Amino acid sequence: MATATTLLSEQLREETRQAHENAEHSVFMERLLDGSLDASAFVAFQEQAYLFYSALEDAVDACTGDSRLGAVADRLLDRRAVLQEDLRALGGTVGAAPLPETAAYVAELQRIGRERDVPALVAHHYTRYLGDLAGGQVIGRLMTRHYGVEESATAFYRFPHIDKPKRYRDAYRGALDAMEFDDGERHRLLAAARAAFAYNSGVFEGLRRVLQHRWPTGLH
Repeated sequence: MATATTLLSEQLREETRQAHENAEHSVFMERLLDGSLDASAFVAFQEQAYLFYSALEDAVDACTGDSRLGAVADRLLDRRAVLQEDLRALGGTVGAAPLPETAAYVAELQRIGRERDVPALVAHHYTRYLGDLAGGQVIGRLMTRHYGVEESATAFYRFPHIDKPKRYRDAYRGALDAMEFDDGERHRLLAAARAAFAYNSGVFEGLRRVLQHRWPTGLH
């Protein structure tokens, strides 16, 4: 159980553990990463990702005046522009129609930006970018290995300006721990982090649903 002295980064890790596992073990992601699908499934995923990363980065733009966000909102992390390039290389659509689950995710990120809800924004920022730094390169390599996706079309998963991702992640967590949130804000932040993983799970389920007709056994 968390105490008043529990570091925010530790509390985030503990409070989102189950939601994180649920997202990681979604049927769509497991089948995508084990090579059961094809490159078009990866493209469909990236098309949806472009929409929610764009909304997230718009929310960061809206909240840049808050010093707490400024401690972690390194624009070297931004993924929108590189996702555009990847989608063009993949023959995908920049600005594809959102799945209902993606639309819900985007709407929440837009609300966060509109209301300058910095605790919630920090939570979504944490769940997206720390995950990208921790496991993104593996995903990119798997897409190349399983589906022949050119390395040049998986630039989204690489951060060439961040030489030491582990050190960067540790510094990010340290910045989280130094942030000043009152009890109510901290509660909102933790709830938003759990919700962020739930939104991700929803997108994965939406992709499973719309692609199931192509892989009726693998995506059942």
